[in-house]
Amino acid sequence: MARHNTINTPLRRLAVVVATAAGSMSWYAQAADTAKKEETLVVTAAAPQESAWGPAPTIAAKRTATATKTDTPIEKTPQSISVVTRQEMDMRQPETVKEALSYTPGVFATRGSSNTYDVVSIRGFTSPTTVNTNQYLDGIKLQGNNYSEVSMDPWFLERVELMRGPVSVLYGNSNPGGVVSMVSKRPTTEPLRVIQFKAGSHSLWQTGFDFSDALDDDGVWSYRLTGLGKQENAQQNGVQSKRYAIAPSFSWRPDANTDFTFLSNFQSDPEAGYYGWLPRQGTVVPYVDANGNSHKLPKDFNEGDPDNKMERRQQMVGYAFSHAFNDTFTVRQNLRYTRVHTLYRSVYGNGYIAPQQISRAYVRSDEDLADFNVDTQLQSKFDTGAVEHTLLTGVDYMRSRNDVDAMYGSADPIDMRHPGSGKANIVPNFPYQVLNRLEQTGLYIQDQAEWEKWVLTLGGRYDFLKNSTYYRSDDTRHMKRDQAFTWRGGLNYLFENGISPYFSYSESFEPNTGRSADQKVLDPSRGKQYEVGVKYLPHDKPISVTASVFQITKTKNQTPDPDPEKGKLGFSVQSGKIRSQGFELEAKAAMTANINMTASYSYTDVEYTKDTNYKHKRPVEVPRNQASLWMDYTFHETPLSGLTLGGGVRYVGDTSSFYTTQEKNNKSFNVSSYTVADATIKYDLARLGLPGSSVGVNVNNLFNRKYVSSCYRDYACYWGAERQITGTATFSF
Repeated sequence: MARHNTINTPLRRLAVVVATAAGSMSWYAQAADTAKKEETLVVTAAAPQESAWGPAPTIAAKRTATATKTDTPIEKTPQSISVVTRQEMDMRQPETVKEALSYTPGVFATRGSSNTYDVVSIRGFTSPTTVNTNQYLDGIKLQGNNYSEVSMDPWFLERVELMRGPVSVLYGNSNPGGVVSMVSKRPTTEPLRVIQFKAGSHSLWQTGFDFSDALDDDGVWSYRLTGLGKQENAQQNGVQSKRYAIAPSFSWRPDANTDFTFLSNFQSDPEAGYYGWLPRQGTVVPYVDANGNSHKLPKDFNEGDPDNKMERRQQMVGYAFSHAFNDTFTVRQNLRYTRVHTLYRSVYGNGYIAPQQISRAYVRSDEDLADFNVDTQLQSKFDTGAVEHTLLTGVDYMRSRNDVDAMYGSADPIDMRHPGSGKANIVPNFPYQVLNRLEQTGLYIQDQAEWEKWVLTLGGRYDFLKNSTYYRSDDTRHMKRDQAFTWRGGLNYLFENGISPYFSYSESFEPNTGRSADQKVLDPSRGKQYEVGVKYLPHDKPISVTASVFQITKTKNQTPDPDPEKGKLGFSVQSGKIRSQGFELEAKAAMTANINMTASYSYTDVEYTKDTNYKHKRPVEVPRNQASLWMDYTFHETPLSGLTLGGGVRYVGDTSSFYTTQEKNNKSFNVSSYTVADATIKYDLARLGLPGSSVGVNVNNLFNRKYVSSCYRDYACYWGAERQITGTATFSF
C-alpha cells in the first residue's frame, strides 16, 4: 500500500503564528536474502517512508506526532509512548479502540465486556466520570459530555497511540494519566480496493470496504472512501450492537510543499450494546439464595429491561492542512466540527438485596452535543550556532455545548435466579434539563533543540477556560472561568546504536465541576510527573523498546467536605491528593522476516495520599501488575508459504474497589487477577492469484475464562468478555 505524507492544520479565525520545522525524515531499508539452487540473490528495497500521520512499515513504528505535535522520531520524545500500527490491528482484528490497546502497558480497559464506550485508565487515572474518555483524533480532542461520547471503529484508523503522563502543555485540560491519540486513514495516490467480510460467534456479521486512488495522472487529487456495516449480539441476553459508518476523505497536493486533506466520518449506532451494573454478590463472590445455596450470575446475565436502548449518531467534518513556505517555515492547521446525538434509556442495577435480588434505577437522557475545534501552528527550523531548533508556536480553540434532557427515577428489583419474572415498573422522579457549555483557548510554544547527541524539549502553554451550566428547571446559570499555565521539559541523549536515555518533567490541569459549601466552584486539579527512561530504536532494524520509571502527583483533588455539619453534606473540598508511581516496559519487533513479537509489563502503585474517605487506599480499577506477550510466525518459501500462526497471553493483576453500604462504607475489597489467551490463524491468498487478500480466524479468550474484569463500586461489577471466534475474509482487487 502506498504511503504519503499528510500533516495537519490550516489557518482560520484564530490564526496564530507558529514556527517549527519538520524533523528529519526516517528512511527504512530492508534487505531480503533468497537462496535458489546454487545462486544467491540479494534484494534490497527501500520501504515506504514513515510519517507520524500515516502507516508504519512494520509493527515497530518509529515516528509520532502525539508527544510533540511535530513529526518526531520516537527516540527523541521525552515521554513514554506506544503505537499500535495498522499491521498489528489487521493481525489481531480488535473490535474497539480499547481492545486495540489490550497488549499495551500502563493502560486498563474498564467496563469489562461492554463496548459502548472506550473508557480506559492510564497510569491509574481516568476521567472524573465513568463515561467520558480522554481521546484525540487527528490531533483534536473528541470532546464528550454526560453520556455523549464519540466512538471510533478501528477499521477507520491508521494507528492508535498511547501517550503516558501529563499532556496539558500541548492539549490543554486533561487528566495526568495520558491520552489516546488516533490517526484516520487518509487518501493514497496508488490504487487501493479492499472489501472485508467478518462472521463469528454472538451472531457477528460485518462488511467493510476501503477504496482509495489518485483522481488525476499527477496525483494532485486523491480520495479515500472507507465504510462498514455490522451487527452482533452483545454478551448479555437480549442486547444487540449495530453500526453503520462511512468516512469519505479527499486530498489536494498541488506540490511537494502543500497538503490539504478533507476528513469526515458519519456513523450511526442504532444499538450501542449493553451498559449496566451487576453487584459484587453474584460476580466477585457468590450470593446465597433463600434455600442457603450459593450461586454466581451467568456471564450473559442482563439486569436491565427489554426496552433499554442506547442509540448514538455522530457526524464529524474537518480538514488537515499543511504548507511549507520554504525549508524553514511550515504552517499547519487542524479543524473539525462534531455533532453527536445520544439517546440513553436504561433500567440498570444499583445494589444487592438479600437474598437474591438486584435493586434497580432508571435513567433516560436525550442529548445533542455540538463541538468545534481548531488548532493552528507555525513551525520553523533554524540553527543558533551548533544547535538545531524545531520551534513550534500555536493557538487552539475549542467550543462545545451539550443540550441534555434527562429524567432519573426508580424501578422494581429483579430476581437473580429468575430474571424474566420481574417487571421494571418505572417511576420517574427527578428531571434533569441542562445546557452544558465549555470553551477553551490555549496558547503554546515548544522548542526541540538538538546539539550533537543531545535533544532538549522545552514547552509551555497558557489556557483560558469558561465552563457553564444552565438549569432550565429554575432558569439559573452557573459559570466558572479558569486560567492555567503548564510546562514540560525533557532531555534525551542519542547513542549511535539507537539507545536513548531520557528524563522529563510535565504538568497537567483538569477542571472540577463540584462546589464547596459556600457555593464556590472548585479550582482545577493539578498534575505533575517525573519520568526517567531509556528507549532503543535502532535505525536499521524494525525494533522499538521503551523502559520507564515514573511518579505522578495529582493535587487539589475533589473530595467530600469533612465538616460534619448537616448543611455541608454533598459538598466538596480540594484537599485530596493522589500519587501514582511505577515501572513500564514495552518491546515491539519484527524479529525476522517470519516472526513478529510484542511484549509488555507494567507495575502501577497508586494511592490516595490525602482524602476524606479513601486516605492510604488504592483507587478503583487500577491493577498493580499487568503483562502481555504476543508472537506470530509467517511461513515463507515452504509448502506452508503464506500461513501465519499467532498467539498471545494477557495477565491483569488484582484490582481494588469500595463498599458503599452500612458499616463497610468506603472500605476496600479486592477483585481477583486473571489471565486470558488469544490466538489467530491467517492465510495469504497471493499463492492463489489474489495478492493482498487473506482469510483468517481470530479467537479472543481462547479457553473461555470466566472472570470479573473490575468493579467501580460494590454495586457496579463487570464480567469480562467471553470467548469470541471471528472469521475474516479480506479481498484486494
